[in-house]
Amino acid sequence: MTTTPHLSLSYIASSQAQKEITHNAAINDIDFLAKASVISTTVATPPSSPATGDSYIIAASPTGTWTGFTNCIAGYYGGWTIKTPQAGWTAWAQNTNRMLYYTGSAWALLTTPKIDATTIWNPGTIAASSGATSSALAASGAAFGDFAIVAAPYSLQGVQATAYVSAADTVVIRLTNLTGAGVTLASGTWRVRVIKA
Repeated sequence: MTTTPHLSLSYIASSQAQKEITHNAAINDIDFLAKASVISTTVATPPSSPATGDSYIIAASPTGTWTGFTNCIAGYYGGWTIKTPQAGWTAWAQNTNRMLYYTGSAWALLTTPKIDATTIWNPGTIAASSGATSSALAASGAAFGDFAIVAAPYSLQGVQATAYVSAADTVVIRLTNLTGAGVTLASGTWRVRVIKA
């Protein structure tokens, strides 16, 4: 019996008896795969009393009927149906409230492409209504039009911190003293995240 190429749903053969069994199995498969929402990604042993429709991404070193199916999706419909994911499949993980995608070899967090950079910087004293700019931080892949955010290592005491792409693969941090007096900031590790537009 042949199956569909992406979800491995069984086709109904023209002369097949009890066609409803194949049809209903395919509906169950679609039910837990089309909008995959798994209870957990850390369970390796099939739960003893699952409810109909319970689904899991099988964790490493599985046991019982899940043996040999690490990273597969298991759905319970009177018994466990196990599907091997293909690259690009997505699933909502209820245990972490995160969206995951299958890379072809593992499940990974689905996030906006981003680039992180850090620098140790000592801004020193910044006069009232003045500012300071860090030296360039390497951020391979950063380009004009990308978003940039900065995380300071301590309280900024009223100083505003921004980050921006200053050239290809480069970001800088800009501090602006919005207070009415000079502010002295210590050395620390500053982090910048560039979010690809």
